[in-house]
Amino acid sequence: MNIQPKDLPPPVNHVFVDFENVPKVDLAIIGARTVHLTVLLGPRQKKIDAALVEKLLENAANVEFVRLQSSGRNALDFTLAYYLGRAALADPSGCFHIVSKDAGYDPLIEHLRSKRIHALRHDDFTGLPFSTPSQTLALAPSPISLPAAVRPKPASVPKPQYPLASLAEEWENRVVEHFRKPTVTRPRTRTKLLSFLVAYHGRKMTEGEASNMIENLGQAGHLFIDAKDKVTYHFP
Repeated sequence: MNIQPKDLPPPVNHVFVDFENVPKVDLAIIGARTVHLTVLLGPRQKKIDAALVEKLLENAANVEFVRLQSSGRNALDFTLAYYLGRAALADPSGCFHIVSKDAGYDPLIEHLRSKRIHALRHDDFTGLPFSTPSQTLALAPSPISLPAAVRPKPASVPKPQYPLASLAEEWENRVVEHFRKPTVTRPRTRTKLLSFLVAYHGRKMTEGEASNMIENLGQAGHLFIDAKDKVTYHFP
């Protein structure tokens, strides 16, 4: 019997929270079947909201606490990169999210995507497609101390049995729909089109990915670029 993709479990979203930079967690994603959450705290973050701790402990199988014992320049950033890399090795078909306003993670994201690993950075939880920001909980006036012993063990995340739908395909479909609008302004040269694609996706797309999209759109017959870099569009 052939198994169709719709019959297989959805891929896992691995969310890594830089709690020094974004000291809050969206309670709605904790315990979600397709989410594995890793919260990284700095050595000075000794207290955390009681309700958040209770929610995390209730779902310990899908939550991991990492609290650094010593401080240093970019110490938490490097630690987060280690745990993300470990998760990507264990689940290469997963989708990886860093929640942090620190743009210093962007080169890591770009490198992962060059290896065909689906990775994104979000300034806050509103950027996550499965997050409901109204339920986020930050450090509150009535915190409890977080004991060093309270550190749930990493979960054994089930590996999906099929590849995650291409993020590049999602971006490409979005661009096609945009350019099909009759009132839209289309860049006239390849250089301007490249810059537009990067900006249109909130600079989460690299120039290399934008160049690949232009090539794919050309192969699909949606555009033609002549020797002078001029672009002709065809979006019926």
